[in-house]
Amino acid sequence: MAASDLDIDIDALKRGDRNTLDQFYRDHARKVLNWTTRLGGPNIDPEDVAHDVFAVALTRVDRYRPEAGALTGWLYGITRRVVANARRRAALRRMVGLGDVREPPHPGPDVDEQVGAMWRRRKVISALDRLSLKHREVIVLMDLEERTAPETALILGCSVGTVYSRLHYARKQFGVAVRREMGEIRHGLLTPATEVTS
Repeated sequence: MAASDLDIDIDALKRGDRNTLDQFYRDHARKVLNWTTRLGGPNIDPEDVAHDVFAVALTRVDRYRPEAGALTGWLYGITRRVVANARRRAALRRMVGLGDVREPPHPGPDVDEQVGAMWRRRKVISALDRLSLKHREVIVLMDLEERTAPETALILGCSVGTVYSRLHYARKQFGVAVRREMGEIRHGLLTPATEVTS
């Protein structure tokens, strides 16, 4: 169990104790936001989805059973369902032409760096988005969050061997997806990325 899981008084959380709720949020907010950002893809607002995760978690906290697993794993399960719903809603919005338009970077001396960083981040998120949920989850938990295989297995509810197998295939697919997003693969062939000159 994670250290923060051991520090939370589950009964106080279920009663709605304000201090315990605050601690629960502080202990898990960054983790949930990372999950929603990395699992959600480029077409959802990860902060809104993270808020939804906590709203759902607090309405379902009475269903949490410590003997069934760590609080982090329970919260991850809620996150993956809320993210899946958000992705479906975002796909529907895009399909009917209601997708969000992102704000451009603020002008300034480092605007080129901002644009480049935003472009690379968007490409990596798009590459993650190309993976199946099972592969995206294992990449996020093991490679981006640097969790161990046993911890990942506990969160996902599968065996350590399954985690390693998924990770192997996920890394292969992610590599191809990143190269495709960066413009190095066209029509299934590996080709050098075209250079843009001014």
